[in-house]
Parts: sequence; C-alpha cells; structure tokens
Amino acid sequence: GIKRIGAVTEKLVPFMAGIYILLGIGVVVINIKTIPHVFQMIFEGAFSPSAATGGVVGSMFLCMKKGVSRGIFSNEAGLGTGSIAHSAADVEHPVQQGLWGIFEVFADTIVICTITALVILCGIKVNYGETAGAELTISGFTATFGSWVSVMLAVALCCFAFSTILGWGLYGSRCIEYLLGKGAIKPFIIVYSLVAIIGATMDLGLIWSIADTFNGLMVIPNLIAVFLLSGTVIKLTKDYFGRYKSEK
Repeated sequence: GIKRIGAVTEKLVPFMAGIYILLGIGVVVINIKTIPHVFQMIFEGAFSPSAATGGVVGSMFLCMKKGVSRGIFSNEAGLGTGSIAHSAADVEHPVQQGLWGIFEVFADTIVICTITALVILCGIKVNYGETAGAELTISGFTATFGSWVSVMLAVALCCFAFSTILGWGLYGSRCIEYLLGKGAIKPFIIVYSLVAIIGATMDLGLIWSIADTFNGLMVIPNLIAVFLLSGTVIKLTKDYFGRYKSEK
C-alpha cells in the first residue's frame, strides 16, 4: 500500500541521498583542479565530430537521445507514473503537490545526476559509447577515496534501487487493478518480483533498450493528456498563487 511505501521511502531517500551527495562533493573538492577539464570533456563529447556517432549532427542527436531517455528514467517527468503517487498526497491544493513534483526533477536529475557525472569524469578515464552500469559510478568514487568507500556506495545504491522497485510496483499494481480488478494485484506482484530477478541477470544493454522502449510507449498517451489538460493546469496554478498572495 502507498502509506507503507511512503513510510519506508521517507526514511530511505534522505539517508541514501545524503551519503551520496556528501561523498560526491568530496570527490569534486579533492579533484577541484580537474573540474574545468571535466566540463571541457562534456562539451567536446556532446558537440565535437565523432566517427562513432556520425559527425556533429549524429553526435548531438545521440547525446539528446541518451540524455532524454536517462533523464526520464531518473525523474519520470512526462511519463505519468509519478502522478499516481502524488495524487495520493494529503494537501490543501493540487498545485502544492505539483510543486514538489517539479522539485523532484531538480533534486534527482540536476543534482544527483550531475554529481554522478562529475565523480566519474574526475576519477577515471571513460571510453565513450561503452555500456556501463553502477560499477562505473563506484569506480569513480574508489579512484578518489579507495576501496573502503565501495561498501557505503553499495548500500546507498541498494537503497536507490529498492525505493525505485517499491515505487514502480505501486504504479504497476494500480494500473493492473484498473484493468483487471483487485484480484489481479497479488499475481502481478509475484510476476513483478520474478521479473526483477531476471532483469538483474540480463545483459545491461538489452535492459536499457527495453526500459527506453516501454518508457517511450508510456510517454505518447501521457503527453497527449498533458496537452489536453494544460488549460486546467494553468487555471489551477493561477488560483493557487492568487490564494497564496492574498493570504500572505
């Protein structure tokens, strides 16, 4: 249920994010002299011609494709899944919860993902285009702090993954309940748990391709709905800030 998931994640998320951000800032501070070179690498990787990606245009399109797909996977903006959890919040006005949804995108993708990129590029040499997972991130930290930090990172990454599994389990169960009724929830959860095990043993590149494909399929109907409801969103936003100003 959503209350139990909320009770667990409200303890896991601050703990794991705090550890991760502190360690990430530590890597950046220790390697502060390399930061200008790191940003140079980022812009060169995005805009310089590359035989592997088909020149300037191909390189830019590849960066956009990877960036958008990973950004969506990180914060779910535009997918319509996050609204399942947000809609259960007990707030006085829907826009109030919507603002938390906006902050979620900033905190996760802008802060956490930028720190991750800096840690990797500060600490190790990256061969562009090669498939890599959590081991690449851990290597960036261990290159600066040593092998002892890998244990703390493993715990933090486990918390990240576990809270994500809980959240997506909730989304799936709500959707299966809508389609097939409450009786289908338990069988779905069993299948969902088995799929998580299979996913942990499959080829990482294949996993990313499957995730990107299904995320894209979710985006199409949701963005149509967002477009159709944009007028309602504007109306509610004006109402909320109008009340806020008058109360203030």
